[in-house]
Amino acid sequence: MSVTESPLAVSNQLWHLVGTVFDAEGFDAVATSLRAGHGATLDGVRGSASALVAAALAERCSSTLVVVCAHPGDIDDFVDDLAVFTPRAALKFPAWEALDAECKFGDELCGDRLRALKSLAAPQASRILVTSIQSLVQPVPTPERIVGATRRLAVGETLDVEALVRWLIEQGFQSTSAVALPGELSIRGGILDLFAPDWLDPVRIELFGDQIESIRRFEVSAQRSLEVLDSIAITALGPASGDRAHFADHLPSGSWFMLLEPGELEEEGRHYLGRVDDPAAFHTVSGALRSVYRFPSVTAASLSIASMETTCRLKMESVERFSGDIAKVRHELDTTGIGQQVYIVCQTEAEIHRLGTLCAETQLAREGKLHFLLGRLRAGFRLVIERIVLISGNELFHRADVARPTRRRLGRVIDSFLELREGDYVVHVAHGIGKYRGLKLVEVESQTEEHLELEFDGGTKL
Repeated sequence: MSVTESPLAVSNQLWHLVGTVFDAEGFDAVATSLRAGHGATLDGVRGSASALVAAALAERCSSTLVVVCAHPGDIDDFVDDLAVFTPRAALKFPAWEALDAECKFGDELCGDRLRALKSLAAPQASRILVTSIQSLVQPVPTPERIVGATRRLAVGETLDVEALVRWLIEQGFQSTSAVALPGELSIRGGILDLFAPDWLDPVRIELFGDQIESIRRFEVSAQRSLEVLDSIAITALGPASGDRAHFADHLPSGSWFMLLEPGELEEEGRHYLGRVDDPAAFHTVSGALRSVYRFPSVTAASLSIASMETTCRLKMESVERFSGDIAKVRHELDTTGIGQQVYIVCQTEAEIHRLGTLCAETQLAREGKLHFLLGRLRAGFRLVIERIVLISGNELFHRADVARPTRRRLGRVIDSFLELREGDYVVHVAHGIGKYRGLKLVEVESQTEEHLELEFDGGTKL
C-alpha cells in the first residue's frame, strides 16, 4: 500500500499467507500424517513464522490445535502474531504464577484457566489454543468436577435466590454492596449481580417475584448494559489441592498439538519444577508429554534434529538485525528488501504514518514494494520462495513493546482498606503494583501499631 492508504483497510492483508505454507513441499504430508494419528516435524520455523505455520495447521485440523510455548510470557506474543495471519480468535491457557497456596478464588488467572477449559467442552468445528509447558505440568480439575460446580440459569425459570446465594458463598463468592471484581455477588431487592471468575464482565439478573425476568451483561465502571442474554452458566470453582487431572483430559477428539522448540520445552519444564516447593503436587514433564502424545503432535523448530517422522522443511529465514539509527534504517530496508515485497507491522496508526513518512524516499517505497499494516509482530522473518519479508516496527529502532490493552477487570478506587481481601493486587502511589498480604502488628517506638503489608515483585515487603 502507499503511505496515504488507511491502515485499517489492509489489517487482514496477510491472512492469505497461510497459502504459502500449504504450497510448501511436504506440508500436505505432515497434515496427512496428523490426520492419521501420527506425529510429524516442521523444520526451519523461525521468529513469528511459527504463528503463520500454526494458522495453516489450524485450517487442516478438524478440532482444536494446541500450541505449546516454552515460556509463559510467550503466550500473549504468539496470540498477537496469530492475529496477523488468521481471523480465528485464539484461546489462552496460562500458567499459575504462584504456588497453590496463593491461588485464590476469583484470581484472574484462575478465571482465564477455567474459561479455557469450559470452552473446550463447547462444540466448535476448529479453534486454536495457546499455552506453555508450565501450564501443562500444573494439574487441573476433571471435566466432571467443572460440570458439578456449574449452575445454569435461564430467563423464565423459577429461582430460589436465597439458596443460590448461599451456595455461591459456600463455594467462595464474596457478598458486597456493588459488584466490581470476579468472585463477587450483590443482591438488592429483585436484582442479583454476579461476577463469576471465568467471565469477562458481570451479569445482572432481574426477578419478578421468584421468576427470572431478564439477564444482562453489564460494564462495571459505567454500569451500562452490554448484552441481553437468554441464559448463563455460573461455575463456582477455585483451585483445589486435590486436582490431579491433566489439561489434555479436556480436549475433544481430533485435536492436535504443535510443540515449539521441543528441546527447550522440556528444559524449561524441568527448570520450573525445580523451583516449586512441592514438585510432587505437579505432573512431571515426561508425564505431561505422555498425555500430549495421546494426540497427534507436530514439533516445530528453527533447526530440528533428524527424525523418522514425516518432515517438512520450510523455506524461511531470519531477518537481518537493524541498527536502530534513523539515518541508516532507510538504506538497511532497501538492502534487506532487494527484489522483495516488504511488510512492516506497526502497533498503532500513528506509527504507520510516522514510518510511512520516514521511509517514503526509500527505493522500496518508490517501487511500491513497501507496505504497512496494523498489528503486533514479535519477530520478523523472510519467506524465501515467495520473496516476502515481514518486519515489526519495533525491530527497526529497537523499541520496547507498547503495553497491550486489557480485556477486562479495570481497577477501582476503594473507599476503605476494609474492602481489600488478602491476595488482592493493589497500586501503591510510590512503589507501584503489589499484592495485599493482610494486616500486621508492627512495633514502632515501643508501641504496637497495625499496618497493611504489601508484597512486591521479588518478595520485597512493605
